[in-house]
Amino acid sequence: MKLGHLADIHLGHRQYGLKQREDDMANTFEATLRLIMQDDPDAILLPGDLFDSRDLRPKILEDAERGLSVVPDDVPVLVSRGNHDENLTPRDVTWLNYLHRRGHIVLLEADLESHSEAAQFDRHNTDDLGEDSGFYDIETETGTVRVFGLQWRGARTDTALEKVAAGIEATAAEHGEPDYTILLGHFGIEDEVPALGGNVTHAELRPVRQVVDYLALGHIHKRYDSSDWIYNPGSPEAHSTSEARDDWDHGYYSIDLSTDDTYDGPGHLAHDVTHHPARRRPFYTIDFDVTPYESAGELRTAFHDYVKRNQRSLQQLLDQEEFLFGDKRRQPLLDLRFEGTLQFDRSNFRVDELAEEAHRGCDALYVQTNTSRVTTAEIQELLADLDDDEVFIDGRLQTAALEQRVFETIATESEYSEHTDEVAGLFGEAHRMAQDNESADDIADVISDHRRELFPEVTADVSLDIEEDLFDDETEGDESDQQTAAVPGGEAE
Repeated sequence: MKLGHLADIHLGHRQYGLKQREDDMANTFEATLRLIMQDDPDAILLPGDLFDSRDLRPKILEDAERGLSVVPDDVPVLVSRGNHDENLTPRDVTWLNYLHRRGHIVLLEADLESHSEAAQFDRHNTDDLGEDSGFYDIETETGTVRVFGLQWRGARTDTALEKVAAGIEATAAEHGEPDYTILLGHFGIEDEVPALGGNVTHAELRPVRQVVDYLALGHIHKRYDSSDWIYNPGSPEAHSTSEARDDWDHGYYSIDLSTDDTYDGPGHLAHDVTHHPARRRPFYTIDFDVTPYESAGELRTAFHDYVKRNQRSLQQLLDQEEFLFGDKRRQPLLDLRFEGTLQFDRSNFRVDELAEEAHRGCDALYVQTNTSRVTTAEIQELLADLDDDEVFIDGRLQTAALEQRVFETIATESEYSEHTDEVAGLFGEAHRMAQDNESADDIADVISDHRRELFPEVTADVSLDIEEDLFDDETEGDESDQQTAAVPGGEAE
């Protein structure tokens, strides 16, 4: 018996506002399913985040149906609900319910409310699909594989898992013991990816391990596996420059089940699991140190030469099979990072022109700039001169005063120097909100509102990149399109 396992498709994610990136999500989904189908699987596992947005434009639903159409009707696509698949507003039906009722997928969810001690799982009924199912039995000559699903539970995942383990055991008592058990889940594991928001520990998974042979995870976009039963494939596409790092694998698993008397698990079948890379758009990073250059002209000349020297390594990246579009190279997403100490006036540091230079030299689809690690000689002098009465009182560092002076100096040396006090105040407000653990969206809203107030001439011409005809059926994924964006001081994410 053979299975495929992918997750975190995020259909509809228009990364950086680019329609091409939205197309990438759909094209990569379809391409990954085609790769999985080459192995002739008996079923496909997809634990969450098929969609990126909770409320879909019709075009994105069409992308989902087109991608799923490459899977034959006799191969079930077993799906659980991720956090991005939740409805934005309360409704009786989600888009996953719609796909389930149409027979495109089998949506597996746990009933966690009917009983206080154990989750309830109803068998999938092909004659009466309903809104979702509890479990699905895959019957082959190798044996019976039973698949359960746990929908996104966030901070309540740990308690839900206790009920799920009890519910799986109760299901076996009622419907018979399967030869192999799979649970779809959408959560991270603290012990494996502590910096990426995992909220479940291995200790909390012990009851599940007693009844589950393969935990098919999604949610964390980085591939990882653990203890020969926990598997997370990583999203097929990288969704940020940090996710595109060399130590992050993206792709899918193929699972080959067979009888093996030496298998040490709750079931009777052994698995052989192999990870495969997806076909995705490449990211390429250029790090440039501004410190050695005494003038803007000298820096630009050096930057031009530096981009040329990066050509060979970039071409080697583009030629890797993982990043090819058929047999053609794909335009990269370029992460342009500046660092160091600027030796001249920051107003002459024309990041937009340097980004355009990199865009042309690398034939990039998009250029994302990051100047957060660039400081000026004046700021360096400020940081070196901390022993005055304002910053030190009775030998103790006054961090609030230091922060204010740093924010004022940064504002003065930036392109916003005409509004030094207002911009410095905004820096301080954003910093305070971050320290209070306020959400990134709220911080972004505050910054956007102040930007509109301070720079109406800049924001007056801003328009949202939304298709006029949401039902337009034009051809997707024109690889020849090029866009570039350079935002001085902009973060990479």
